[in-house]
Amino acid sequence: MSFNKKLYHSLTHLQTICLKQSIPFVSYRLALQSEITTMVQYQSLPEKLDTLQNLNEKVGFIVAPFMESGNHSTYLLKPDNSFVSDNIDEEFIEMLKLNSTFSKEKPSETGIATTTFQDFIGQVKDAVEAMENHQFHKVVLSKIRVSALDDDFLASDFFLKLCDRYPHAMVYLIQLPGVGCWVGATPEPLLVIEDECVKTVSLAGTQIATGADVDSYGWSRKEIEEQGIVTNFVEQTLRSLDIKNYDKIGPTNYQAANLIHLKTAFEFPQADLKDCLGDFLKALHPTPSVGGLPKAEAREFILANEKHDRSYYTGFLGPVNINRNSYIFVNLRCLQLFDKQFALYSGAGITASSIAENEWEETDNKMMTMMNVMKS
Repeated sequence: MSFNKKLYHSLTHLQTICLKQSIPFVSYRLALQSEITTMVQYQSLPEKLDTLQNLNEKVGFIVAPFMESGNHSTYLLKPDNSFVSDNIDEEFIEMLKLNSTFSKEKPSETGIATTTFQDFIGQVKDAVEAMENHQFHKVVLSKIRVSALDDDFLASDFFLKLCDRYPHAMVYLIQLPGVGCWVGATPEPLLVIEDECVKTVSLAGTQIATGADVDSYGWSRKEIEEQGIVTNFVEQTLRSLDIKNYDKIGPTNYQAANLIHLKTAFEFPQADLKDCLGDFLKALHPTPSVGGLPKAEAREFILANEKHDRSYYTGFLGPVNINRNSYIFVNLRCLQLFDKQFALYSGAGITASSIAENEWEETDNKMMTMMNVMKS
């Protein structure tokens, strides 16, 4: 994917002004598409959603954390202006320069520290022991790497590089009060509504792509077991919402960036969802691919053992009810930007057959999605 000079100039100009002026905005590019959509909300603050009820009536871009708390809420950016690709009005950008009244406060970097090898290995071993004692079936453990930003780093350039490098991902750059600034290239749709059809997936199992045919990769017992846990959860969720008329495709091998995963896809008519978009999201999130199963027990283990705050990593985000379509993705392969540092997140699904050192390597491999572009 290549970008013309007009798009590069206009888009980066708009993003840079929004970042400097702390104006709420998002730029995103959906998988296998060339258009970049940028939404800007400059006349008011994004809406804080205390509930996902009535989400069918909302229009905008939703951002939700891994877990609701006093520090992290769900927000809906309701754009005052939207631009597609290079259709960006320079007069609008000049107006933003003169009229922004948003707070310049940014999330603090204090207290954010890189996860050590010893801590992560210990957490995995504790999780395996808990599963052997039948406390839960699966848990996803994450780690964080904090690094200094290069002096010449530009978020707008990084966003375009991600678009170019990862055409199969949903790529985004977002800044909201209370959320901060995040950029990512996520391969995992939580829920897609398109052309009167609803789609969701179970995605689990990870290995490095070697250039071989995608269908030629084999899987270990642990990876097949992990994928089965997520798939069963999705099926049970569909049935609990009385959605029975669905197609199930897979599991099949699926390539996302430099990684190969196992994927099972589910599709059903939008009419079967009725007016329950919010209920469906609430029932799905967090899926076992980012939290664990059972949900409550896995969440308690994560909160008790992970030393960092996931914040909006493994939450979900995406455009809602734009031209009657919604594209909501799990927030994976992402990093959080601060003034002089960035925090990079990744995670791995732990089952009773997990080997701790292998899980550390898997999380390193997932981090390379972002680091390969950061170093380019």
